[in-house]
Amino acid sequence: MKKVIKFSFEDKEGFLSLVEINHKFYALVKKDTPKVQNILETHQLLVSYELKQNPTFMPVEAHVLYDFSTIEQVYQQLELEKNLYFKTLDDSLCVIEIVHPKSNT
Repeated sequence: MKKVIKFSFEDKEGFLSLVEINHKFYALVKKDTPKVQNILETHQLLVSYELKQNPTFMPVEAHVLYDFSTIEQVYQQLELEKNLYFKTLDDSLCVIEIVHPKSNT
C-alpha cells in the first residue's frame, strides 16, 4: 500500500511519498528546498494524514538526513512499493525523517 502524507509550508501544501521503518516515516526530497532548510532550523514539519478536503495540520518532529546509505535504502523501498516520485538517485536528494507521534511512548 502506498503511503502518502500532506505537508504545509509557507502557506503551500504538498505531498510526500513515505516508507515506514521502526515507527518513523522517511521521505525523499530535494536537499536545496526551503522546507529542508526550515526543518534543519526547527526540527519540525506541519503534516496531515488526511489527504482530501480540509486537512488538519499538526507539527511533528522531523530531521534531515544526508547519509547516502539511508537515502539509498529509502529510494529502493519507495521504488519497490511503486511510490517513487524521483526517477534517479543522485546527490541532489536527502531524506526527511518524520517521527510518528505514537512512537514517543
